[in-house]
Amino acid sequence: MVEIPDRRQKLHPSSPGQCCPGMATLLLRGKCPGVTALVLPRVGLCLSLLLCCGGAVSAAPQHDQFQNPIPAHRLACSTPSPSHRLLAALTSFDMESKISRCPQQNSEVSSLRQAFKILDADFFTDNKILEVAKGAEELNIPIIRANRKSVASVDGGLQNPSSLVFDPNWGSDQPDGINGRFTHPVPSGIQRPGSDEDIAFMSVLELGELIRTTQITSEELTRLFLERLRRYNGVLEAVVSYTEELAYAQAKRADDLLAQGVYLGPLHGIPYGLKDIIAVPEYHTTWGSTSFKDQVLNIDARVYQRLKSAGAVLVAKLVSGSLAYDDIWFGGRTRNPWNIEEFSTGSSAGPAACTSAGMVPFAIGSETAGSITYPAARCGVTALRPTFGTVGRSGVMSISESLDKLGPFCRSAADCTIILDAIRGRDPDDPSSRDIPLDNPFTVDITKLTVGYLDDAEMEAS
Repeated sequence: MVEIPDRRQKLHPSSPGQCCPGMATLLLRGKCPGVTALVLPRVGLCLSLLLCCGGAVSAAPQHDQFQNPIPAHRLACSTPSPSHRLLAALTSFDMESKISRCPQQNSEVSSLRQAFKILDADFFTDNKILEVAKGAEELNIPIIRANRKSVASVDGGLQNPSSLVFDPNWGSDQPDGINGRFTHPVPSGIQRPGSDEDIAFMSVLELGELIRTTQITSEELTRLFLERLRRYNGVLEAVVSYTEELAYAQAKRADDLLAQGVYLGPLHGIPYGLKDIIAVPEYHTTWGSTSFKDQVLNIDARVYQRLKSAGAVLVAKLVSGSLAYDDIWFGGRTRNPWNIEEFSTGSSAGPAACTSAGMVPFAIGSETAGSITYPAARCGVTALRPTFGTVGRSGVMSISESLDKLGPFCRSAADCTIILDAIRGRDPDDPSSRDIPLDNPFTVDITKLTVGYLDDAEMEAS
């Protein structure tokens, strides 16, 4: 039997607080019915000792309601269950800490408990909550802050580049003359056609020659293609927004530069369209989605910057399938100009359809898995899907960082070469882009090439 020192004090209703400082009142029920109240300086510890040892309480003689002495054996407590032992341990641990903590610590525990409550974890004892908070402060928080700092650094602070950034650069050596521009042939004897319809289907090189020789102005071309966009879009559903004000401003600048003797190259003053996942300041970039149809990203996408520097004139943002998937967007479904009962397929639906219908001389689309090749084949145009990393993608909606590519839709291979030459090169804001060496295709002797084809290709296409 465990003897508890006779340091108790009887409690009376008239004096509920007459306890010595540092002591607490514990009411024992159930297992020890004869003990009504004990005042102990280390009540949790004593309770643990009592329950865990399975002992009895021995104190000064107790009396029943008739003031008769209660026999000692009636005060004996039976052996506690395991749950009582656990309760005793927790009670001792927590109550001792509460008694020894200062008011400031108790306030801290109260605040922390509210945070734990949000996580549905407020069942922890006060002492355990403080222990968790201390561990977080000493270990977790410094690690989190270090990681956050590393993420903002080159390659995430890793010795090797992060696996989340696809880097196509397999070696450190860069070939000489990698940034040199292609030398392209200048069409000779190009004359302005008599009809706007014929002008609309001229190649980029031919239109460029008309502008260079001042047979037509950029403003005239811009007006012609804006009119065609508006005329046929009701059927094809291929245009998201017209950039008319911007287009006329860029066309005027192109004409002014030419009047001053400044010629920027074959794209000088040439109208074009961008797939609507490519950001242009002050204009909607909807990603083809109802959720983002009012979105304006005041960002100059890298590909837009390169074309603007080359003197090209943006006349419209063209349809992207919703979130760059297929040809369905929030305004409808883009159709094939060759057969309006069919659709263009692929998320670069707008660039393919508009180029095919002579609504723009060329357009920029994108591909993750077929969104350049499929609509180009369906709409009967020539398109180029460049090697990954050839064209920078900053300011463009991302689907797959290691698969997304930007490329031109044109009506000839030569035009695709001219556009690629203008937009290729490393993008400082796209770590997956690089300066990729390309031989000048205009210097290739095509008589020495071997061309493969399928005998039944025409039959399959029909």
